[in-house]
Amino acid sequence: MSSKTTPYQVCLIGSGGVGTIASVVLTKSGLAQVTCVIRSKYHYVSQHGWDIESIDHGKLLGWKPGRILRSTDEAATDENGDPVEYDYVVVCTKQLPNLNPVADMISPVVTSGKTTVVMIQNGIGIEEDIIKAWPSNGVMSSVSHIGSSIKDPNVVVQIGKDVSKMGPHLHAGLDDSASVERARQFVEMYAMGGASVCELVENIQVARWEKLMWNGTFNTVCALMRMDVGEIQRSKGRESILLPMMREIRDIAKVAGHPMPESIVEWMAYRLPDDCAYRPSMLLDLENRRPMELEVILGNPLKKAQELGNGR
Repeated sequence: MSSKTTPYQVCLIGSGGVGTIASVVLTKSGLAQVTCVIRSKYHYVSQHGWDIESIDHGKLLGWKPGRILRSTDEAATDENGDPVEYDYVVVCTKQLPNLNPVADMISPVVTSGKTTVVMIQNGIGIEEDIIKAWPSNGVMSSVSHIGSSIKDPNVVVQIGKDVSKMGPHLHAGLDDSASVERARQFVEMYAMGGASVCELVENIQVARWEKLMWNGTFNTVCALMRMDVGEIQRSKGRESILLPMMREIRDIAKVAGHPMPESIVEWMAYRLPDDCAYRPSMLLDLENRRPMELEVILGNPLKKAQELGNGR
């Protein structure tokens, strides 16, 4: 149990299906004053709140966090116009470094030497730009497995339990002990808010590579073929295409210093039934003509393989 008497100041950016549930969790912890930056749905949500149907939190009608604002520029000050020094900035946006660099987006709400940046995002190698921008700040990652999506205009439906692995991204600009402690405090807060599973892990990069086995295979192949997960599996694509791809990702991770057992490959490949109609995020992005996370899911792992002499 935390002994902290004043709430952490938390700014959460990206209130989609994942981000909205994260804001619920952080608010329910009782340890955080949560400011949410919502862009496209700001006017509707600021008036009506979110209507949430959640496997973890039940039904919440008209739910709102502490503050709802349109931009990080607005979030940089309080109601009186005084600067806010955030303890944590939680980034739940899509990772699109060529279109919307995270460091530029969060700059107004990051205090040098104080704010820890929490990246609840997909991909490999996403922390480096943050460290370059704020070399003495804490950086941590969260790898989230959750079935949560937005149904217009303000309905969030969470059908899969919130299971997260979180951990610090250690770097030379901050003592390891300080990085670990800031991550531990965030994990404690998140767990107290009612997440199904919230685990502090020593090597968060292993968890990132594990999730890449899904995103770099099912996510991308479903988009290429315009088929849902069950259709891919029933077509025997899992055995002929996906399993070899997963093992190649595992081989790159091993060379990068993050070995994983064969059991992870098997679990990722067979965890969903053949009648599953799940449509991964990249397929939905394609169908809705939205930008896709190609660089961090495909480009960065390939660059890492070539850098380490494992390119093909």
